[in-house]
Amino acid sequence: MPYDTGAHTVFYHRYHIVWITKYRYAVLEGAVRARIREIIRQVCAELGVTIVKGVLSRDHVHMGVSKNPLCFP
Repeated sequence: MPYDTGAHTVFYHRYHIVWITKYRYAVLEGAVRARIREIIRQVCAELGVTIVKGVLSRDHVHMGVSKNPLCFP
């Protein structure tokens, strides 16, 4: 289990995030799918969030992310 460390702390903060399209319409395909993947990576990089695991399905997105609680934007 990988722990992250700060100056005087050790932490293990993991979050499970799920986005679902309205009425679970299968619209996350093709160019939309590529753009969503790009946006998610960009936003996570800007906020200092590490994507541990992610799955992009046709009607929802699952993400396992990690964030250092000492480095809030």
